[in-house]
Amino acid sequence: MVLSIVIVNYNVKEFLTQCLESIYRSKTDYAFEVIVVDNDSADSGESRILKAFPEVRWIANTENVGFGRANNQGFEAAKGTYTLILNPDTVVQEDTLEVCIDYLKSHPEVGGLGIKGIDGTGQFLPESKRGLPTPMTALWKITGLSRIFTKSSFFARYHMGHLDPDGNHKVDILVGCFMMVPTALLREVGGFDPRYFMYGEDIDLSYELLKTGHENHYISDSQIIHYKGESTKRGSLNYVKMFYQAMIIFARKQFSGSSALAYTLLIYVGIYLRAGLALLARLAKSAATPIIDILLLAFTLDQLKTYWEHNHRFINGGSYPDTYTYYVQGSYILFWLLALALSGVYTKNTRPAVIARSMTIATLVIGFFYGLLPEGLRFSRALLLLGGLAGITMLILWRSIIGLLTGKHLFTLPVQRPRMLYLGSDAGRVSLQKLLTENGIVPAFFLQDMASDNGAVDLEKLEAKIQLYNINECVVESTARPASVLMQIMSVLGTQTNVKSLVTSGPYIVGSNSSLNQGETYGLGQFKVADANYRRQKRLLDITLTLLLILTLPLSLTLAAIAGRAKGYINWLTYSGKIIAGKATLVGYSTEAAAKNHLPILPPPIFDIATGIPKVLNVSQSVSALVTNYAKEAELKSDLRQLWELSKF
Repeated sequence: MVLSIVIVNYNVKEFLTQCLESIYRSKTDYAFEVIVVDNDSADSGESRILKAFPEVRWIANTENVGFGRANNQGFEAAKGTYTLILNPDTVVQEDTLEVCIDYLKSHPEVGGLGIKGIDGTGQFLPESKRGLPTPMTALWKITGLSRIFTKSSFFARYHMGHLDPDGNHKVDILVGCFMMVPTALLREVGGFDPRYFMYGEDIDLSYELLKTGHENHYISDSQIIHYKGESTKRGSLNYVKMFYQAMIIFARKQFSGSSALAYTLLIYVGIYLRAGLALLARLAKSAATPIIDILLLAFTLDQLKTYWEHNHRFINGGSYPDTYTYYVQGSYILFWLLALALSGVYTKNTRPAVIARSMTIATLVIGFFYGLLPEGLRFSRALLLLGGLAGITMLILWRSIIGLLTGKHLFTLPVQRPRMLYLGSDAGRVSLQKLLTENGIVPAFFLQDMASDNGAVDLEKLEAKIQLYNINECVVESTARPASVLMQIMSVLGTQTNVKSLVTSGPYIVGSNSSLNQGETYGLGQFKVADANYRRQKRLLDITLTLLLILTLPLSLTLAAIAGRAKGYINWLTYSGKIIAGKATLVGYSTEAAAKNHLPILPPPIFDIATGIPKVLNVSQSVSALVTNYAKEAELKSDLRQLWELSKF
């Protein structure tokens, strides 16, 4: 056995499947084995993966022991002369294994071997080659000078920007997504230091290899794709905390005296700077967002009131009463907030157009009820309209400013139906179309380009098609073309369109728009009803409608009787306590139906969608189809429609 490939998996079965597919398509005469260590994934994909790749040796942990410890388990089981540490969110070229093993055989002085990496858009990943993070190197990185002087051997030492990415070089530090090391040497240094849970292990191991008298080399004779960030969100506070804690462990272990103290101080400065920006961005996308909106809306309304008092309403003295300041304006804010929440602004639908539309509709509704109020509570329609317009401006403005300062996208991009160019076989197209159908995705445009016998692609013609048809999603069947061709397409066209892979072993569609973003996948068996954002919106709708029902008694009961829904109204009112407590939901399917059809569990519904099936149909068969479709296409507007229909039974 020449090579042992160790991969640690944590909830990335789609990427792992693609990674394994690329490994087993390698063109090499060297014998190799693959060891997958699963870190207690919620859905590891073990059965499907082992069916597709029976040669894989699978180690299943009952808890997440961390990246380093899990890799060490794989190192202990390794039988190869060399060990490749490989991330699951990578794709290797057909020649990668052969090239790297040949290089190590001809360069016995090498302890660790790294390789050129590109992200999902085909852009070079600068961390493929790094310098030792000394205090001075860390200072230039933390202050941002390394990003300004990207080619400087002095300031850009962290990513060794002065070294040509397309050359082979001796470097200090390799990236842990791909490190090939002689197994005996790996065991000699003890593998990864278990004190690192995630991040920093590769820096520490690279330095330990150097301390044995060996060299670390970076080569560009082959390359890999590294989608990055699939096992963790790199922009989160947790990432900042874990990364810098790892750097402190490294400083205390590898440096001594004043160097260790200087490095530790720099790291703490970096922690506070990065954590501050991360916290700012986090607050803008967390539960604190509605609070920020409330404060800004209250401030805006108060300033408008003061201006209106002094310049229009009470020019000769006087002011609006406290009733207006606290109760009327407070009601405006609460109603606006409710409209924003129901439209998904605080979950996944934060777009300027959605904010403006929700605020506008809510303002118009308030204006309608305003006309029904007693004259003593009708203070000023002008202030309501001005408050709505100013509120829209403030809510959009503060999110834009925070996004500009932190570099985070706080607005959700509008959902685009894919204009898809598929590069692959007819058999793959069948799998792709089934996959799209299962996920409710209907391309606005679909064009197939058959693979040639050798899998080659004419990049000039491909680019022309992408521009002509305005393609925003190019899907490459992974088994129809070599990984090297996929990388060519990414490198040339990755910034013009979203390049993804159809992994037929899943089947899955795998891709990534940015090296800093989590990768995107969609596969069979995904249900929208399980989405946390949808569940929050559904819960909010249940509570809002139920409270509205109670607060408007007896008017709501009269209207229900007129509409022929008195029985449904009484049923709803009877279980209102359970709805507010979260022990029931207004509309949904039963626990029994969920278990029978393998669907996500919902609280027991007051109005079960299965009760609306006409008796002339096969009820059992219809229930299965109805609840499955409901789980896949769950929408609030569908719940409202179902509520109206089912409440008459």
